[in-house]
Amino acid sequence: MDTKFSMTLHILVYIAESKNIVTSELLAKSVGTNSSHIRKILLLLKEAGLIESKQGKKGNSLKVKADELTLDKIYFAVYPDKILLYVHDSANQECPVGANIREALLPIFEESEKQLILSLKGKTLKSLIDDMYKLHSAK
Repeated sequence: MDTKFSMTLHILVYIAESKNIVTSELLAKSVGTNSSHIRKILLLLKEAGLIESKQGKKGNSLKVKADELTLDKIYFAVYPDKILLYVHDSANQECPVGANIREALLPIFEESEKQLILSLKGKTLKSLIDDMYKLHSAK
């Protein structure tokens, strides 16, 4: 998996916790990437109805309360059609392993993806924020 999901969570925590206007430039500085990459992620979040920006005013805000926004909704916002685990298509069908590996792996991969989504569904943005503050105060 790439880092887009963790960057998205970082962005949403920043937006949820900020008292100031949150711009893509501020988010880019916090995340450690460029603002055009941030804007691409923000667009996905807007299209999914998770954030909003006000006309004539710079900045972004949550459209869904942090305690109602589950991490699976965020995951599907940035990966609407992503399959997490792929089985390669190049297997030699004349080899006993190559001819059967896809069918052997698919149930394992599907179950792993299902467990990931269930785990994400059980966590909210608010619980992530709370965990972050607990870690910070423990230091």
